[in-house]
Amino acid sequence: MKGFFSLFIGMFLISILTGCIGEDYDVGVPTAHLYNVSWSSSSGDVDQKIDDIQEFGLSQEKMKVTANEKISLDFQENVRNGGDIWTDPKITVALLKDEQRIKLELHENREFQIPNNKGGDVLEVVFTSSRGTAQYVGNILIQ
Repeated sequence: MKGFFSLFIGMFLISILTGCIGEDYDVGVPTAHLYNVSWSSSSGDVDQKIDDIQEFGLSQEKMKVTANEKISLDFQENVRNGGDIWTDPKITVALLKDEQRIKLELHENREFQIPNNKGGDVLEVVFTSSRGTAQYVGNILIQ
């Protein structure tokens, strides 16, 4: 009986370790790049501007997305400087390609859907609150 119990525990541990070794733990999260800012808070004012957002967006690392994929936006307070409370921020999302701007619908849960046009685009997210405006861009490849 003691041998059976030891064998059972051994097989249980081996199966747990095997499951851990075979898993893919790549949790690389895409980063948002902040580039045009006009913001005022108790910790000071920030004004940064980049003139050619299309060029800047395309210089960022490519993020691969699929056509019709649903994407969620998440904004977090900057706790290093005490954070800010945002009440009813206005958030817009658009794709930029050449001189064309395609506005994407942003749902209440801050989710939007990638369109069906395959190829490279610049994704633009504009966050506006009573404190100011921050604009984020990313280089996306729709597959």
